[in-house]
Amino acid sequence: MDMKHIFSLLLLLVLCFSCKIDDAEYLSPDELAVSQKEFYVDTNTGRFSFQVYANKGGAVSVLSGGEWLHPDRTAFEGDVTVSVEYLYNEGLPRKGMVLLETDSRRDTVSIMQEGLKPEAFDFPQTSVLVYNGMGDTVVPADCNVPISEVKMSVQYLDGHGWIRSLSLQEDKLVLATQDNPDPKARRTAFVSLSHTDRWDRLQSFLIRITQTPSDNRVGDAISFEELRSLYDEQGTHIINDDYCITGYVVSRPESGNMGENEVLAINYIDYDADYQTAYIESEDAKYGFRIRTSTTDDNIFKADTRVRLLLSGASIRKEVNPDRFMLEDVTAAMVLESVAADIPAKPLRISELKDSDIYTYVTLQDCEIPVRKGCLTPVNEGYTRLFRSNRVSKFPILVRDIQGSSLYMYTNTTCPYRRTGAKLPYGKGRISGIIVHEKYRSFIDKDNPDEALCGNIGRYQIRHTRYADLALEDDIDGSFSALLTEYRYMNPSPDANVKAFVPTYGNNGTFTHTDFDQCYKHNEYAYLGPCGDAYKGQTVNGYGIILPNGQSYGQGDKGNADGKGESQWGTGLCWRTNKWWDNSTNRPKAWLITFSTAGIVTDHISMQLSTQNISQDLQDPRYWAAEWSFQSDMSAASDDQWHLIANYVVPDIGIDANTLVNQSLGFKQMDFPLPLEILDHDKVYIRLRPTSKAAGSGYDYDESELKTSGNGNAVSYFAIRYNK
Repeated sequence: MDMKHIFSLLLLLVLCFSCKIDDAEYLSPDELAVSQKEFYVDTNTGRFSFQVYANKGGAVSVLSGGEWLHPDRTAFEGDVTVSVEYLYNEGLPRKGMVLLETDSRRDTVSIMQEGLKPEAFDFPQTSVLVYNGMGDTVVPADCNVPISEVKMSVQYLDGHGWIRSLSLQEDKLVLATQDNPDPKARRTAFVSLSHTDRWDRLQSFLIRITQTPSDNRVGDAISFEELRSLYDEQGTHIINDDYCITGYVVSRPESGNMGENEVLAINYIDYDADYQTAYIESEDAKYGFRIRTSTTDDNIFKADTRVRLLLSGASIRKEVNPDRFMLEDVTAAMVLESVAADIPAKPLRISELKDSDIYTYVTLQDCEIPVRKGCLTPVNEGYTRLFRSNRVSKFPILVRDIQGSSLYMYTNTTCPYRRTGAKLPYGKGRISGIIVHEKYRSFIDKDNPDEALCGNIGRYQIRHTRYADLALEDDIDGSFSALLTEYRYMNPSPDANVKAFVPTYGNNGTFTHTDFDQCYKHNEYAYLGPCGDAYKGQTVNGYGIILPNGQSYGQGDKGNADGKGESQWGTGLCWRTNKWWDNSTNRPKAWLITFSTAGIVTDHISMQLSTQNISQDLQDPRYWAAEWSFQSDMSAASDDQWHLIANYVVPDIGIDANTLVNQSLGFKQMDFPLPLEILDHDKVYIRLRPTSKAAGSGYDYDESELKTSGNGNAVSYFAIRYNK
């Protein structure tokens, strides 16, 4: 074929292809869509609307719920708004559907309406013990759904067919069983009940049925105190006897804040610990056990239930200083009975806590969260599993009470409500949770020759089990404590001649440094959240700092740029300097805070401090002292005029390349009681200074020396409080 014919053929193909494209432009596809597919409405009469997108006419009809759903039209032509009226519902929740239909397409809109009578399908007893020769077994139930719609089945773990019949009524499930002929062995079955509710959601329950041996013996009842006394020697012991304990389950696995998710190595955390941990306390609320189940599936312990637990085959472990007991290798088969119950109240003050309270649910009275900024876990989220990293598993924040006592409250990074965007409540109230004793080497290390015992941040800590455990008023107004002075962000004096920061609350005093001109703003991971890849650049919820004019400080400051909760540097949520030693005099430099206590009468006054060494190069001051005086001279000649408040340790920031157990991903919060001697004085001074040049290098804790470059030590919060 010559070139002329080839060219002619190609031209013909192009023309044919072009015609097909042009023809397609005239083929208009059918269109039918709605702006919203589901509506959830309350019990009252009301109306909702949605947009219909169509390029032809069609019909509107009610597919289901015609007796209570009334669209404002029966037909449409092209794009249109459809409005639907719904009637009052005095019965159970219900679901209706509106149908949109053309000659070629269909679409639906679902309407879920609440009912004046909530739908009930609940079985508060999830483990049942069946005895021989006692007749039918009755299991409590709360069901107002049609019984005929409930599906029931039995799966046998031991034997077969010994549950002869099941009968479900509104208030009970009745089991008829054959007696167990075996004089030694128990047998187990599971009753499965399921129901599809009015909104087409599957509701299901699995009830464990355990039948006793023929003699009805299931173990020897033993009290918590007796069990502890039998295994009073430190270490782990196998329980070979058929002991049974009865107590209340006080843990809530859905909180994600039950067990300590131990950091086993860099970027490896045992997250199963939380899912396998439960807590059970005695019926008199005097003693508690921490339970670690064999697998996550074995953790069938449900909050607010009274359980009977067979312990044969489990292990009991005792740890000392303080004494505490753990039940380990617990399986679901050991739970003989479980029924809903009211947990006894246990109101205490921090000073009243005893070792026997560990692993019990306590309500601490007259408490507050004193560091008024940040969230439950103000950490760099780049080190959490939000960013596929596993360097930090929990974080402690400070809690104090009206008597001046304080402890730390733990929150796991697996806790779903730890960083939702909600501001923490800063007023007075009650904090409930499980009392624990857990180490935290990120705040203090090398405090014990035994490495396993390092990181003691107090004899007791508390783990909340739900957000409602923080039953505090929103803010400090009306609280038992009053702020004498407070610094929540770097706030330079408007007077350029004053080389100091001024308070962010009130106007009492100043905050400065030996080399004030070397102090700079710095960032902090205090964003309230949410955090993660999906929330990069969002700071709409601010940092929990509400100004006197009602504005949220730093809201929308373009922080949280990478979704890790970091503030913008210019916000100055903390302030720092690297100038900490004067080599010419071989003396430390210091932060210096000035304030007045004139006219103050109180029985308690205290200082709160949040601090961290934030240089990525490390080698910042490790050991510190807080001191007070009535004069500001910090020369060697006036050292005897400074009185010790406390010695403390400042942690280094976490380093990505080599995150040590003693590096912290957030600022360390501390509370220090102050002497009443400082009251009613026009000028009181507090200095915070290193006590040596000891520092960590990233490979050691305190065997290096201070450097003179980098970001050094930072403060993110400072306050003086007193009881009104």
